[in-house]
Amino acid sequence: MLNFIITYLPFIQNSLSNFQLVRLQTQIAEDEEFNIFLFGILLLGLIFIGICILIVILSLLIVFGFIAVGALSTSVLISIHKKSITAGFRSFVLIFSTIATTVFGTITFWFLNKIVHWWSQSTALLAGALIGFVSGLIIGLLAAYLIKIGAAFLKSKFNRKAEN
Repeated sequence: MLNFIITYLPFIQNSLSNFQLVRLQTQIAEDEEFNIFLFGILLLGLIFIGICILIVILSLLIVFGFIAVGALSTSVLISIHKKSITAGFRSFVLIFSTIATTVFGTITFWFLNKIVHWWSQSTALLAGALIGFVSGLIIGLLAAYLIKIGAAFLKSKFNRKAEN
């Protein structure tokens, strides 16, 4: 047995010195591959997050604008005074459409006048506001009427379903 150990001791020492539990890489190849697909997904995600943040900010500005103008409080007061939620909602639709189309008409006529130079700037702004106001009233009345018809249709559908 001693003869065996003496004979094979250099081989055992050599084997144990080369044995490692964790093999360390001394020559690491540089990973210079730029993964464009993952970078594209990152950019899309950041763009969508930015768009969502802008939508939330714009929505909050619109709500605060309506509060400042009095559209929400006026429609709430109308619904309380007439004891009808539909009257308040109808007034909100009318106020919203009138304000929105007045602003849109004013901006559109101003921009159109900058391109074609038909009128003076004050005439273009006044014409845009007037046309926007009238079209807003018409669109608001039409929207309120369509919402009333749609609500009656859905109410009849739910009542028929409740009866069955």
